[in-house]
Amino acid sequence: MASLSPVIRAEPHALDLPRAPVWARPGGNLREISEAEALFFAGAALSALDSVAKTEPPWAGAWRARLALKSAAAVAQTLLNRREDEAALRDAIALAKPGQDLGPAGKAYSAFRTLSGPGEPFHPARLAAVAADLQAPLDLDRAGALAAALKEAVVRGRPAPLAAAAAAEAVITIRVDAEPLALWVADAALARILGWPVPVPLLAGELFSGKSSGDGRRPRPGEAGWGKLVALGLARASLGALDLAQDFSRRAARLADAAPKLRAKGKGKALDALLADDAVSAAAPIVGLSDRARRRLFERLVVLGAARELTGRPTFRLYGL
Repeated sequence: MASLSPVIRAEPHALDLPRAPVWARPGGNLREISEAEALFFAGAALSALDSVAKTEPPWAGAWRARLALKSAAAVAQTLLNRREDEAALRDAIALAKPGQDLGPAGKAYSAFRTLSGPGEPFHPARLAAVAADLQAPLDLDRAGALAAALKEAVVRGRPAPLAAAAAAEAVITIRVDAEPLALWVADAALARILGWPVPVPLLAGELFSGKSSGDGRRPRPGEAGWGKLVALGLARASLGALDLAQDFSRRAARLADAAPKLRAKGKGKALDALLADDAVSAAAPIVGLSDRARRRLFERLVVLGAARELTGRPTFRLYGL
């Protein structure tokens, strides 16, 4: 549509995204599923997700950020002993001022957002920075040793879920209490093996649901059953990511359809922002829009069903697909 910013690839209709077949969905008592069966389920789900991860649809930024939010909340509450839920983590990032300390949980969300950002995830400096955000600091020497170990773990020819599991184990070998980093690395390793241009946060958000392990004791990286757990977790997480992609595709189509009904001259930048991230603050500056025009634009998008207000608050409001 001519009214959209050139950065936006308009979606007048929702994309016809792939779906995993019903027979590829794990069911029954998961503790009775073998590792081979778990790998089968993971392969089917990842195959369906593959085209979404590689084609980079217009809403990919918001999609990955929403998955990063889910992963970070799971890690913060389960492994870092934090109380913050997804809404609190969203506030920590979306309402933060430049240079503001995000706090432990906010830093965890920042780490998983970094996973889907530009750059080499296995660079020692990046590994060290992410490890610090996930409360398991590594000096540059150990980060370098980890980077070398990850190159050994992520080799072609082995099933992608097992490569992801091996990458997580490499982290624990370097630092035994770095399980949050191990889960971050597993997603990065999966993307490397599958040739995805940008990693998709998957494993941590699913691993703590209780479904992947059948509500039994959860194996840790390197323990018996870890490879099977990773495969089942990736199978379920991929199916959930596909469902979210379907939802975002429909919402992005409504956003594109609403664009001609908006009069604000700077609307293109606002629409770009909604497609690029999980949440946009109504108070955040947008080029071409005054404070009043920005707020009116977001409120208009909500009325049109093209965006959602995510907080339910009268002030400090956040908007997203």
